[in-house]
Amino acid sequence: MAAADFKAKGNELFRLDKFADAAEQYSKAIEADPTEGALYSNRSACYAALEQWPKCLEDATACLKLRPEWPKAYYRRALGLVMTGKAVEGRAMTAAGLAIDPENKELKELRKKCIEPTCRDFGNASMIDYRMDAPPSEDFKLVMKGRPPPKGAELNEKHFPQTQRTLMHVAVMMQHSKLVKDMMLRGGDILKEDRMGLTALHLNALIQHEETSKAFGERVKEQPMSSTHNATPQEMVEATSYCVQCPPVKIKVAKEGGGVEAMDGMAFLKQFGCWYQRTVQLTDEYLRCMFSSVLDEEGAELMADPRKNELTKLFKESKEEQELGLAFISKELGYGVFALKAFKEGDYVCCYGGVLENNNCLKDQARNPFIFTIMALDKLPFKTDATLYRSLGAYLNHSDSGNVTPEHIVAKGAPMAVFVANREIAAGEQISFDYKGRLHTLFCENNLKNFSPLEPLPPALLKPLQDAA
Repeated sequence: MAAADFKAKGNELFRLDKFADAAEQYSKAIEADPTEGALYSNRSACYAALEQWPKCLEDATACLKLRPEWPKAYYRRALGLVMTGKAVEGRAMTAAGLAIDPENKELKELRKKCIEPTCRDFGNASMIDYRMDAPPSEDFKLVMKGRPPPKGAELNEKHFPQTQRTLMHVAVMMQHSKLVKDMMLRGGDILKEDRMGLTALHLNALIQHEETSKAFGERVKEQPMSSTHNATPQEMVEATSYCVQCPPVKIKVAKEGGGVEAMDGMAFLKQFGCWYQRTVQLTDEYLRCMFSSVLDEEGAELMADPRKNELTKLFKESKEEQELGLAFISKELGYGVFALKAFKEGDYVCCYGGVLENNNCLKDQARNPFIFTIMALDKLPFKTDATLYRSLGAYLNHSDSGNVTPEHIVAKGAPMAVFVANREIAAGEQISFDYKGRLHTLFCENNLKNFSPLEPLPPALLKPLQDAA
């Protein structure tokens, strides 16, 4: 039987609410035609009806890779994400779908559902303030309930010794939009940092509660820089945008089988099965850790280092997608990254983008080449996972005599790795680094071959990649 026949049987069973049987028919259809995205969407809907959320998410992801222009695929994946505890990523997925179809009612409703867990987490953090800083002030109790503090109350005093938050921080975290507006009119300071180095505007950018954003009025456009997270509020938005590139870029690719293309995000997803994202993305788990100031000391230390500040500036201003290209090398090595211009020793070359994932949530780390250890786990129990979201840094191949060295910085709210030239690099040369010591040492020692300097890009490919636009 053809895939269409199995699909028709599955559709009929789905209409009869026989979801397990329908899923079985869609599985047979997928076996017959694994390139048809709608089949994965239909089976994802079956798993959603059966509340088998990990399977729902897996199929929705497969569908979106095949049909990145289809709003329904974004809805399916966002639903799977929020139901598996990944609300921040789900929120971004609804935003991407709405960018394609702004009036999509399903996506609009689901976006509200995706925002709720983040709002709840920030509200719970204020409850923790209540317990940690006993006895709580009467003003704090009023703000917690959404009531204005009395006239003469000190709005800008840091009420909490542990978290150093003001009443304005609490009002934003509890999403009391009318109270935010009222306290601003009374002189409430929206630029004062808490212990995490975040202002009320930063917190609002992370929560993305629509009514609270409106309460700030024109001041929502202000972009103070966090003293520990090295991020403006807009950069916090970028750090939770996932499949939405901020700003959009094109990646120069010399494809297997020939041909050079400057790929946008959708073309890249279809080609490589992942999203191109240079900004490291923050997970729900990481946001919850931010409440306990996971980066307060580490971030402040890095931001006090002039060299790290310079690298952060270069990262933010980088045009690495214009200065580097991806090219297919061989079945064994896959793709590699090649210089399209010359670099001097000490130059910033590229970054390692991905998702900041809790170390305990990562499976089979030793065999996943896209998991990168940023710093010692006693300082940061998170690693960068570039399995589904990645930048050019994830395509750097290993060499015992690599021409770049990883360094870590804090930028756009996240600790991250960037690569710096350790010698002069000529145009056409392959960019590489020594994996040992930066990933999983035991696995590397047992499985990595000794690589001499890698082969440069053939001249016949260099010029087309340089000229791709």
